[in-house]
Amino acid sequence: MRFALLVAVAIVINYFDPPLPFLPGAKLGLSQISTMICLEMYGALATVALVVLRVLATGVMKGNLMTITSLLSFGGSLGAVIVMILLKKVFGKHIGLPTVSTIGGISNNLSQYLLLLITNTVGTLWYYLPALVVAGGAAGYLIGGLSLAVLSRLDRALHGSVPVEQR
Repeated sequence: MRFALLVAVAIVINYFDPPLPFLPGAKLGLSQISTMICLEMYGALATVALVVLRVLATGVMKGNLMTITSLLSFGGSLGAVIVMILLKKVFGKHIGLPTVSTIGGISNNLSQYLLLLITNTVGTLWYYLPALVVAGGAAGYLIGGLSLAVLSRLDRALHGSVPVEQR
């Protein structure tokens, strides 16, 4: 039930997440809050399932399921999730959620950029890569912080006044 709610929230937020006006092709990625919460609450397999369901549903809703846009969304999200899962496995509780999310944001943008290179859609836009890395890191850090706040409120709502440990 809670997993289905996370998926629904991710789909709705992703559908309405506007592009950043100062960075063509980039979005803030607020739906990644659901991804981070899912990773914390349900682990790796559920998080991969959430990403797949989100990309499929928003692709169908926007009518771009079989386009480069959907491929980039899937590849970026999956690349980020794989890196974040590995970070959590290697470092466990010794790495904070904002750090995991920051590296995930950077991984998302790098994965998408690599897909653009592979599909020969980009050509020679190497100058754009540093901006993508910085934007992915900044957005990832923001998403990580927001995810911590949401997890803390969820914990209080579900378990009383016991605070969530600093992740």
